[in-house]
Amino acid sequence: MAIIKIGNAEIRRVEEMIIHSPMHVLTENEALIEANRYWLEPLFLDANGCSDFVFQSWILNVDDRVVVVDPCTGNGRPHMYPFFDHLNTPYIERFAATGVKPEDVDYVFCTHLHHDHCGWSTQLRDGKFVPTFPNARYLYVRREYERWDTRLPGHMPVDYNVGVFEHSVLPVMNAGLADLVDDRHRISPSLDIEPAYGHTLGHSILHMISQAQEAYFTGDVFHHPLQMIDPTLHMPGCDNLELAISTRRRLIDTCIERNALIIPAHFAAPHAGRLFRDSNHTRFQPLI
Repeated sequence: MAIIKIGNAEIRRVEEMIIHSPMHVLTENEALIEANRYWLEPLFLDANGCSDFVFQSWILNVDDRVVVVDPCTGNGRPHMYPFFDHLNTPYIERFAATGVKPEDVDYVFCTHLHHDHCGWSTQLRDGKFVPTFPNARYLYVRREYERWDTRLPGHMPVDYNVGVFEHSVLPVMNAGLADLVDDRHRISPSLDIEPAYGHTLGHSILHMISQAQEAYFTGDVFHHPLQMIDPTLHMPGCDNLELAISTRRRLIDTCIERNALIIPAHFAAPHAGRLFRDSNHTRFQPLI
């Protein structure tokens, strides 16, 4: 398994599934696609106008801690979309293949609480959802937790996320393993949670600095590299689209300025990269 190194930190990847998706889900601007085809192909665009949309988690070994970021959708859950409905993937086996066992995990961080970013927080055992990482502290940004807490007055349901709080979040809270943290929260000397609102009301990112090298785990700020060229492109389902676009622009500028590695939730292989700007033209360089 390829390991990404940032200073003293090691980053491993666990894949749950891949969906082959047409680009028109993101944009129907053929001129924009053609202008960028030279670098999009073959990694992020195929000859049929489709792109792989990868569902994956990240395991961080840093500061003598093991941190899991965005534990995907999970098995055995009902979902309105067939490709997520009652999944049966070898995610746990792939997780173990990294050399890290679930009981080794110190922290679990979800950039947000959509189904595909928190599902494996729990797993079915004897017909009951129980925490997957029994020795971990699960870190939920309070703003995001309260956005999805179905027990609160004025809760705004989203059809593709129905039931997620009950089977993927609440069992962790009831087990006493969850911490509600502020919008900005330091996990360890090298890891900080930072706000990145818009996709959801409490969407957050994870900022890593180790030996002066930096990386941002950006969740769903970006779904596809073309959004780094045109930040107004978006996937359906944002809580606040205007804020999501503003966050995207801010993070693009930040990552260029800091030469930070960008590690989004859903990019196809090689899954991460850096941004550069030449004569006001932004380009994305995949990690080699």
